[in-house]
Amino acid sequence: MRIYIYILLVSFLSFGCITDKTCSDEDKSCNPQAFLTSSLLIPQGIYVYSTATKYAGNLSAYGSTPEFSGQNICRGEKLFSSLVNQLCPDVWALIASESVPINTFSTSFSVPTSIPVFGPTGIELASTWDNFILGELFLERPLSDANLGTDDFWTFSGQGGGYAGSNCSGGTDKTSEGSGAFGSATVKDPDWLRPGGEAIASCNTTHRVLCICFTPEVSSGEEQQ
Repeated sequence: MRIYIYILLVSFLSFGCITDKTCSDEDKSCNPQAFLTSSLLIPQGIYVYSTATKYAGNLSAYGSTPEFSGQNICRGEKLFSSLVNQLCPDVWALIASESVPINTFSTSFSVPTSIPVFGPTGIELASTWDNFILGELFLERPLSDANLGTDDFWTFSGQGGGYAGSNCSGGTDKTSEGSGAFGSATVKDPDWLRPGGEAIASCNTTHRVLCICFTPEVSSGEEQQ
C-alpha cells in the first residue's frame, strides 16, 4: 500500500500538478492530499484512531502545552496505527484541556463540522462532528465496533465535550491522589466521553489516548486569498 502511495505521489509531482498557483481544497487536480485520497477511494471525513501505548494522567508531559503534548503523542503513533487514511494532515488528541475543551475543536483546530466521523478503518461513528462529541445523540455504534478496541481512554471531558473537573491537574499529575475523567469504547450513549458523569480513574493508572486526523476546514475567506 505504501509503495502504491509513493508511486502515485511521484507520478502526481512529475506531471507538474503542484505549481505556484493558489488552489482550493476542492480542486483535486492540484491538491496532493485530495488527489491521493480520491485515488485510493478513502472517504472524506474525520478519522479516529487509538494509541497502542497506555499513558498515566500526566498527558501534558510530552509538549510545551497540553494541546501540543497530545498532538505529539498522536503523531508518534499514527504511522503504526490501523489508520487507513495516513494522508490526513492535522492530528490532535481527543483530550480536553482548560484552554481547548473538545467542544471547541471546530474553532480552535478547524475540525470540519459537516463531514462524517469514522473509526480508523472507515467504519462510520457519526454523520457529523457535532453529532459525535456534543452529547445530544447516540453514536451510530460503539467505538469498539469501529475497530477502536474495548479499553477505556482518557478524555478529561464530560458529556458534550466540556472540560471536566477531574483532569489530573491539567495533565500534570501521575499520582494516586489525583483523578481524571475517561471515556468508554463499548457504549454508544451520548455520554460516552464520560459515562454517567462519574467515570474517573486515578492518575497513576494507565489508559489509551484517542486521536483524530482530518483535513482542516478552510473558510471562504482563506480560499479567496
